[in-house]
Amino acid sequence: MSCVVGIDLSTRQLDLARLDETHNRVTHRRVDLEDGDKRAKAWDRTLRLPRLMPPASWWDDVYLVAIEIPFGAGSGAVAAMNRIVGAIVAGLPPRLREPERCWLVRPDEWKGALEIRGKPSEADLERLGLAMASPEPSTQDARDAACIAYYARETNQRAVDAA
Repeated sequence: MSCVVGIDLSTRQLDLARLDETHNRVTHRRVDLEDGDKRAKAWDRTLRLPRLMPPASWWDDVYLVAIEIPFGAGSGAVAAMNRIVGAIVAGLPPRLREPERCWLVRPDEWKGALEIRGKPSEADLERLGLAMASPEPSTQDARDAACIAYYARETNQRAVDAA
């Protein structure tokens, strides 16, 4: 089964959503960059990222990764989040570190395309036909990651169809 991964991030955690290629089933995985240390500095959390990321085998059936471009209240927050983006990309398998396999997506880009106002709700996921595989209610960050994956999969499919 091939899939797309959408990634929502902060300097404290990553939310990865694997979206099946042919079904709208989403599997969510949270990566806690604090790793039990709530006092860890942003740089320490960045350095932890490679060891906390899913193993190489987790990416075996992934053909596209879409990472939300970080925006924040201040330039310091954006700089810290951009370090996280760099660490994510560096940790991807080499075949996914290609422009056609790893996208940066602006929040307004995926929200506009999916007609989502504000933060995606459970109702938005239902409207898109997305089903979270986890039995517990999805978090806001998990829903963001799922929508990012859905946006990337659908955008990619339109490009393939047009070619």
